Amino acid sequence: MYNNMKFLNFSLAICMALLFACNSNEKKTTADGVEYVLLSSDNGEAFEEGDFAIYSLKMTDSKDSVLIDSEEVGDMPLQIDSAVLTQRGPLFSVLGDMKVKDSIKTSLTATEIFTKGFRQPLQESMKADEKITVFAKAKEKLDSAGFMDWQQKRREEMMEKMQKDAEAQKTKDEEIIKAYIEDNNLEAQRTESGLYYVITEEGTGEKPEAGDTVKVDYIGMLLDGSIFDTSNEAIAKENDIFSEQRPAYAPLEFPVGQGRVIPGWDEGLQLLTEGAKATFIIPSGLAYGARGAGAGIPPNSILLFEVELVDVVE
Repeated sequence: MYNNMKFLNFSLAICMALLFACNSNEKKTTADGVEYVLLSSDNGEAFEEGDFAIYSLKMTDSKDSVLIDSEEVGDMPLQIDSAVLTQRGPLFSVLGDMKVKDSIKTSLTATEIFTKGFRQPLQESMKADEKITVFAKAKEKLDSAGFMDWQQKRREEMMEKMQKDAEAQKTKDEEIIKAYIEDNNLEAQRTESGLYYVITEEGTGEKPEAGDTVKVDYIGMLLDGSIFDTSNEAIAKENDIFSEQRPAYAPLEFPVGQGRVIPGWDEGLQLLTEGAKATFIIPSGLAYGARGAGAGIPPNSILLFEVELVDVVE
C-alpha cells in the first residue's frame, strides 16, 4: 500500500511538473524589447541561423474578427536570419525568438504586423494603431532538403484542394445555370465542358477554327444583369463603365482557340458561323474561376455574354 501511494505521489508530481512546463503563460521579451506571452512549451530545440521554421498563425483584430488563420491559408515558412527578422519588425522578432513546439501570444499594431512585417498596405477599414492579437506556434525545424520536401508536399495538397473546390463549384454552377435557364425560359444547348449557349441569330458565313482571327462585338454581364464590360461605347456610357483610357470601343479582334480569351469564349465562338449572334452562359470554371477579375467580376462568378461574331479571318 505504501509503495503504491509513493508511486502515485511520484506520478502526480511528474504530471504537475509537465503541466506547468507545458502551460507556462510566462511573460518574455525578445533581445530587441518585444514582449510576448509563452503559452506553452515542449522544451524543443532552438532555431539556428539558416534553419527553416514552419509556423501556424492566427490573428484577430480589436473586434475579435479573424484576419489570418493557418487552418484556412496554410502554415507559414520562414528562414531564420536574425538580421532580416529584426528589420521586419516586432512580429518576426518574436517568431525568431521561439523554439520548436513553442506557442505564443502577442499584441502588436496593424502597422507593425502588416506594413513593416509583411510589407503589405493596410486594409481601408483598418487603422494604423489598431491592436492585432497574434497566436503563433513553431511547428517544425527543417534543413534545406527537408524544406524542399515540405514545399513539394504543400504544393500537392494545394493542388488537391483546388481540384476538389473546382469540382464542388462546377456542381454548384450547374445548378444555378439550370435554374436561370428555367426562370428565363431559354432554349439553351450544353456542351460537354458545361458551357451553355443560345444562338439568337444564325450567321451565313463559315465557322472559325482554332487559330483563325475573329472580330467579336460583346456585352458581358453577371447573372443579375449588371454589365461589367462591352465593346459598345454607348452601352458602356449608359452603364457607367466607360473608360477614356480604353484605346477604342470596337469589335474585339484575336486568334480564337489560342488561350487569348477565357475558355468559354474560345469554345463558344467556334460553335458559331460568321455573322451569328448568341448568348453564352459560362460557368466560373470556364471564366475567371476562384480568382475573379477586378471589382466587376467576383470570385466564382458565372458570366453571361451576348456576342456577335462579326468577322472571321482565316
